[in-house]
Amino acid sequence: MGPITTSLSPATQTDVLGILQREQDRAIALLSSSPLLSSLFVSYANQAAAFEAASATPSAESEEWKALQNAIVTLREGIEKLESENVKVTEGLEAAEASREAFRSQVSSLKEVNTTQENEIKSLRAELAEAKEKYDRLMVDSNAEKAALQIRVLDLEVRSGSYLAIG
Repeated sequence: MGPITTSLSPATQTDVLGILQREQDRAIALLSSSPLLSSLFVSYANQAAAFEAASATPSAESEEWKALQNAIVTLREGIEKLESENVKVTEGLEAAEASREAFRSQVSSLKEVNTTQENEIKSLRAELAEAKEKYDRLMVDSNAEKAALQIRVLDLEVRSGSYLAIG
């Protein structure tokens, strides 16, 4: 360990390692989400490895240094673009979730209305069946009463005809 890490407490070292791990995870996630960014990073990493292998830090005026700076700028721009796109996608997902919840609420409301209407239909069908049964009974009773009245009328006609014939 270097002089800086030996002066840090174990808890602080653990915190620093945790922060570094989270940043590494974030960088991997960003690289995974963009083939262009990943390609640029791999290119940058290969160039950095080549420079490290040479054990010489290029001067700020060298072509290698300028290429690295350009790669860094390009990577930063790519990251900014991805972050912007990520915000847009997140907002779109939030809007879609809100729409989905509103739709679920409407469907739930319609289901309640449908259940109420189905219950009303069942009740009306029961009332209709009861009314039809009552109508059928009344028709039978009416027909029977009509037949009885016709018999009485005939009987009265026969009696009045026989009284007229006798008188």
